[in-house]
Order: sequence, then C-alpha cells, then structure tokens
Amino acid sequence: MKNAILFCYSYHHSNTRKIADAIAAALPIKVVSVPVREEIDLSHYDLIGFASGIYFSEFGKPIDKLIDSLDGLSGKSCFTLCTHGAPKGDFGGTIRNKLESKGAVVAGHWQCRGFDTYGPFKFIGGLAKKRPNEKDVESAIQYVRSLIEE
Repeated sequence: MKNAILFCYSYHHSNTRKIADAIAAALPIKVVSVPVREEIDLSHYDLIGFASGIYFSEFGKPIDKLIDSLDGLSGKSCFTLCTHGAPKGDFGGTIRNKLESKGAVVAGHWQCRGFDTYGPFKFIGGLAKKRPNEKDVESAIQYVRSLIEE
C-alpha cells in the first residue's frame, strides 16, 4: 500500500472538500488544505494527489502556485481530482501538463459535477444541485483506493 497525501483547495461550496474528507475517512491518506500552512516533505509519500474545484475551466490558482513551489515531484506518482459545475468537459489537462513539466508521473484524473452558483446561475438556484452525491463520493473513494493499492 502506498503512503499517500492529497492537497485540497476547496472554496465556494466545499464540493471538493466533501470528496477529500470522504476519501480520508475511508482510506489511509493525509489531506492537507491549500494554501499549505506547514512544510511538507514529499520524500515520505509514494502517491501525491491534487484536488480542486474548477474555476474558469482550470484548477484553482492556489493549486497552481503550490505545484510551482514544490520540490521533489520528479519521478513521483501523482493524481488529480476535481469538482465542476459544467455539464461536461475534461478539466485535468492543464494541471496534468504542469505536473509532467515538473517530472511527475500522472497516474490519473477523476472528476464529477459539483453544486455551482457562479454568476447568473445563482439567480436560478445554481447548477448541479445535490452534487457531489453519494455515488460521486463512492466513485472518488474507489478511484483513489485503486491508486493506493497499485
């Protein structure tokens, strides 16, 4: 079993935090809120995750800044996960490219919809109500479990 850590940035509705907390309750993984308030030695981890809500089709800027600041990603197995309000789209490409440019090996990406009230959507009560739901949470746990137990 891999020693794993998950960096999580979750802002507006805590959609991503809900997923991260469920993963931490079910699996042996350390979850660290972003921005990070402690020094993290990545040499202790075999698997490093990055989780964020999606903002204008990209991971939150604090995740970008964190990745830029991290030493020790070269050769590390990493994964990404996100929640988003859009009905479809692949939101892992930009962050995957950033990780690979630092020498990381990206093992995969997981995503699901999350409640969204950005801009005009707040006037109609938001999009993706009641998401992430139990099915989404279980899917995320299974995704991370498969990576940890590889």
